[in-house]
Amino acid sequence: MQCIENCDDVSAANRVYYSQPVWQTLQMFMGEAWCLAIYGLSTMRQKYRDKQASNNGDQREREVLLISSNSPSQPSYGTNIPYSALGACTTDKPWYIRSLEFFFPATCDILATTLMNLALLIMPVSVFQMTRGALVMWVGLLSVIFLRYHMLLYEWLSLVLVMVGVCIVGLSSLLQSAQSDTNLYILALLKTKSHETASQTLLGLAMVLGAQVFSATQFVWEEKVMEQHRVDPLLVVGLEGIFGICQITVGMLLMHYFVGSTRQGEGGIFDLRAGWSQTLGVPSVRMSAFLCATSIAIYNALGLNVTKDLSATARSTIDTLRTLGICAVSLCLGWEVLRPLSGSVQGLGFAIMAYGTFVFNGVISAPAFLLRRSPVAHAA
Repeated sequence: MQCIENCDDVSAANRVYYSQPVWQTLQMFMGEAWCLAIYGLSTMRQKYRDKQASNNGDQREREVLLISSNSPSQPSYGTNIPYSALGACTTDKPWYIRSLEFFFPATCDILATTLMNLALLIMPVSVFQMTRGALVMWVGLLSVIFLRYHMLLYEWLSLVLVMVGVCIVGLSSLLQSAQSDTNLYILALLKTKSHETASQTLLGLAMVLGAQVFSATQFVWEEKVMEQHRVDPLLVVGLEGIFGICQITVGMLLMHYFVGSTRQGEGGIFDLRAGWSQTLGVPSVRMSAFLCATSIAIYNALGLNVTKDLSATARSTIDTLRTLGICAVSLCLGWEVLRPLSGSVQGLGFAIMAYGTFVFNGVISAPAFLLRRSPVAHAA
């Protein structure tokens, strides 16, 4: 967390750190909404190119007609159909009605992000990371139920390996914390940085598990809609960003009225005035908010490209490798130091997670005894 008040105070208890999970959710959707502007510019550029090509084609057609009028007739072999016209969605619904189909995944994104941000405030990061591994299993189950996917035994085992790898990576952080505090591992599991109780940790676990269900629902819904309509991923991210901003803004106003404006809620996460001053009034927080919004926009656009070309389950397995990138950056910046025991466990977790991801996506062949028949991507 970033310090925003009394940062020079010797006592850490007197320092005030930035903790505005609702505003962080709004930042995420603002970053996604930027993709709509990028999509608009790319569409205008493509239309300009198509117009130029059409003008050049008309000129060539006039030249061909002029030549053919002075030569014997030739058989016609048809015309070329531009790629942009292939696979167009045939529906009677106007575009603004079809765009409402992305209102639901935006709602799921709000609930998942807000729950995870709240969970991070009351539970250890290591336990949080271990619980996030359940996402791949939820996506797999929902894909089978709602998308009628047919997953083979080796694919299910690959998802289990990814989940186990994520849990082991989280366990490595837990072991490191236990070593540094010279406590038993089970005590480290129930210990948080702010000395919260075990019941709060369990509440955080419930929040993260609920967030994973909402995230999995979002992934599967996006894949279903993108299968039905030929939609550019940038447009999907932009529409979800717009719908998310509308929903989170209404929610922030209501929560400020009922909670944030009261004496008990003053200065809390639902106080709009406190959130505004902490987010935009502190230069370091303002800059990090801009960078986070930009990275989230890029992350969601690339993630939907994976969903479009592969599947939501493949996206969720690849997404777990973010942990490896985070660890590498933390080591380079000196934020994390690997000790012999925790480093070995973490390396084992990353190896299992990477192996499961590569096997599921076909980068590495599964063991022969699991391939008794040819893999089927999904059944209609």
